[in-house]
Amino acid sequence: MRNSFTINSPDIQRLQDDLEFFARRSIPFATKKALNDSAFAARAIAQADIRANLTTRNQFTVRSVRVTQASTLRISRQAAIVGSIADYMADQEFGAVQAKTGNVGVVIPTSFAAGQGEARLRTRLPRRSNKLANIQLSRGRNGSQSRAQRNIVAIRRAAASGRKFVFLDLQRSKGIFKVIGGQRRPKIKMVYDLSRQSVVIPANPWLRPAFNEAITMQPAFYADALRFQARRHGLFR
Repeated sequence: MRNSFTINSPDIQRLQDDLEFFARRSIPFATKKALNDSAFAARAIAQADIRANLTTRNQFTVRSVRVTQASTLRISRQAAIVGSIADYMADQEFGAVQAKTGNVGVVIPTSFAAGQGEARLRTRLPRRSNKLANIQLSRGRNGSQSRAQRNIVAIRRAAASGRKFVFLDLQRSKGIFKVIGGQRRPKIKMVYDLSRQSVVIPANPWLRPAFNEAITMQPAFYADALRFQARRHGLFR
């Protein structure tokens, strides 16, 4: 035996229409907003981590973290993207191997270049006066002199001419050195190490932790977006 019935109540019909409209139109808006809110939260977390944990070149590094928002209302195609437009940030996230590109090795600033002494791990950028772009090296003729003689001559020439930097090829290392101490007893301090053929950049993830933390916020973002849509259409106050 089969029972059937018909509901003709205008209120129920209106509520049914509202719910169908809500599901058809409002939920895609809510999912899109939740995705975009999560992406912007991930960007803010990543930028805070970069400021706290990385030796940044300048403000561009932090500002390079961008969001491409989800725009379509087709839920299956909605995607919000967070990432950096700076190529070197991928090396920080995943790690990399940096190899030399010329006759000398990879350019590595020392702690002395950053004004932090010689035996300390460099945690700051080189001082402006020690930046590679500001360094000018003299190129003298050394003829058949030995390596040690070439180094002595280069240091004396730099001290005599007032130049602050020389390239020295020592027995165990090579690099750019700063000449200090005057002409009579000049001393040298390494500013850039050029000894290594390659350098391994360890992974220092800045995006994955931000993504993982933002994911935990997504349910709250989605609930807020659903409430907004429900209030917008008068389903509840």
